[in-house]
Parts: sequence; structure tokens; C-alpha cells
Amino acid sequence: MEYVRYGNTPLTVSRLCIGTGHFKAAYPDVEDGGTFLEKVLDEGVTFWDTAEGYGSHPHVAAAFRRVSRGKVVLQTKTSVPTYEEAHERIDVALRDLGTDYLDVILLHGVNSPRDLERREGALRAMVEAKAAGKVRVVGCSTHLYTGPVMEAVIACPEIEVILATVNKGGIMLEGSIMDLDPNGRREPAAARMEEHVQQVRRAYEAGKGISIMKIIGQRTAPEAEWEDWIRWGFDFPYAHAVNLGITWPKELELDVTLEREQAEARMPRAA
Repeated sequence: MEYVRYGNTPLTVSRLCIGTGHFKAAYPDVEDGGTFLEKVLDEGVTFWDTAEGYGSHPHVAAAFRRVSRGKVVLQTKTSVPTYEEAHERIDVALRDLGTDYLDVILLHGVNSPRDLERREGALRAMVEAKAAGKVRVVGCSTHLYTGPVMEAVIACPEIEVILATVNKGGIMLEGSIMDLDPNGRREPAAARMEEHVQQVRRAYEAGKGISIMKIIGQRTAPEAEWEDWIRWGFDFPYAHAVNLGITWPKELELDVTLEREQAEARMPRAA
């Protein structure tokens, strides 16, 4: 497993990040989810991604009863927009996760500059939590969105890391939602992965920590090509980590194998 500095943050993360979005349905007994996460850590996957909306905080807490908290870089998310709500949700997350600090807290699914501005209070609460030692790094996910929202989060100094959709086929990408109506005007009207990649590159080169998701487009990529798409993700030059939804042992085995193959291929050969 390869480990890298997460942008200009103080964190070091595994190149493979486990997404826990399906744990609630897959592991009704949270202890079973905790046992699986223990195996994930044994494979060297130290970067764990969750969110309050996933319902997987209790599974992570179960894992923390089995493993050393300091071995894991934990990233979670909240969608609430106000200072008061975010202040409360951070404390709830700490309690539900069974930890006294969050490595990374993200604004979840920011879709436009207007949406980032709407969440100014939540961002301020996150920055204050960082100053209080409850949070180490603050950032956002832009979910499926590109264009103006990427420009806004790149320009925002409080945003230290970005979780963005990037994949080989450019699927699922959408323009920023520019109106209050979610079905209203988008910018760009037709999102292009080539332009999005250049925005991700600028964020990466500016020192933002970058992790990428939707690597196989929530399984909408041709199944026979999944391994190639995942390899493409590990070879993408402007990401520190690749966030893959991993729920079962076979998925873990495959993704760890592909990461190790790609890491070995990147190693300089002796003369």
C-alpha cells in the first residue's frame, strides 16, 4: 500500500480510501461492520470515508473498539448549512464515532458558489472546531458537480481538501446548479471531464488535498471494464487518494490488489 501526504495538510493517507456508504444495509449488526473494517486496516487501508447520512458512524465506532484510533485517518461529512447545526452535528459525530477528534470534516455535496455561500455558517463552525482540536482538517465534497463550484472551492482558503467525481469515462458529471430550482440552469450546461480535470489539477497544484470518487460511476461503467477504470483512477496524477465503495471481502481483495499493482508499476526501476 502506498501512503501520501494529503495535500498541504498534516495528514498522511493510504492511496486507497474505503467508502462506507453501503454499510448500514450490508451490516445490520454494526459489530460485523467493525470486524470488516478491522480487516480493511490489516490490509493497510488507513483512510476511511463516511458521512452522517450513510448510517455507518456506528460501524466505524465498532471498529475503533478493536483497533488503534491513531492508525486511521477518518473523513466524515455533513450537509447542514448553519453554524448552529454544524456545531451540534460535529459533537454528535464525535459521540457516534466513539472518538474525540475528526481527522477531516467535509461540507457534503456543495453544488454551486451560491450553495457554498449558503453554508458559510457551517464552514465557520468547522473552522472553530479545528481551532478547538475537535477537527484536524476542513474541506468539502463537490459530489457530481463541476464548473463554477470548483472555482469557488479552489478559491476558498478554509477549504483544505476536496472530494470530487473523476472517472475514466467522464460519466455522472454535472454542471453547477446555478438557480434555487435544482432542475434549473446548469453551468456548464454540458459538463466535460477534460475541463473538470483541469480544475482538479489546479486545486491539486494549489496544495488542496484531493480524493476522487465515482470511479466506476456507481457501477454504471461496463462491468467487464471495472478493473481498467479502477487502475485509471490510481494512475490519475492529480489525486492523493481514490475513494472506492468497499463493502465485502471480495471487493477489498480486488481493490487492494489493483492499488498494489499500480503502486509497484510507479516505482522507479533499478538500473
